[in-house]
Amino acid sequence: MKSKEHTNGENSKKANENSIVKSVVFYVISIFLSVIIIMISITIMTTVVLLGYRLNLYYYYLIFIVVSINIGILGVSLRGIIHTYPLFADHNNGKIIMVPSPGPKKIDDNPPGKEILTTEFFSQTELGIIDLLMKHGNVMLQSTIVSSSGISKASASRAITSLENKGVILKQRKGVTNEIILPETYFK
Repeated sequence: MKSKEHTNGENSKKANENSIVKSVVFYVISIFLSVIIIMISITIMTTVVLLGYRLNLYYYYLIFIVVSINIGILGVSLRGIIHTYPLFADHNNGKIIMVPSPGPKKIDDNPPGKEILTTEFFSQTELGIIDLLMKHGNVMLQSTIVSSSGISKASASRAITSLENKGVILKQRKGVTNEIILPETYFK
C-alpha cells in the first residue's frame, strides 16, 4: 500500500504534467490562430492595394494594429513554447541521476544504466534544497524554498541554478518567482 506522502507526490507530479501539457496546447493554439489572423489581414490589405480600392485611412490603421497585436501574441506564444521545452527535454543524455539524501539514507546498488551521484557532487545548500523538495512533494516555489530553508535569496538562487545545470531539478517561471521541480530521484 502506498503511503499518503508518496501518493501526494504522485498527484502533485501528475498535476504539474497536466499543467505543462495545458500550457503547451494553449501556446500552440495561440500560435496557430495568430498566424491565421496575420495571413488573413495581409491578404485583405494586399487585395485592396492590388485592386486599387481607396479605403479610409482608418481601415489601414486598423489592419496595421491587428497585424501588430497578433505578431506580439505570436512572439509571446513562441517564448512560452521555448520556456516549456526544457521540461520535456532530456537534460541527462538518457542517464537517470540518483541523488543521495544528506540524511542517513543509502543507495544499496548501482542498477545498470543509472549514474550514481554522491554527496561530493553537491554543496550542503544544494543537498538541503533537494531534501526540502522531497519533503514537499518534489515541487515548491523558489520563494518558499528561501523562506523555509533560512538561506539567503542569493545563495538559494545560486544553488538552484547549479542543481538545474546538473540536471537534477527543473525551473519553471511562476509569476514573480520560479517553480522548482525535482523529477524522479532514486533513494533507498
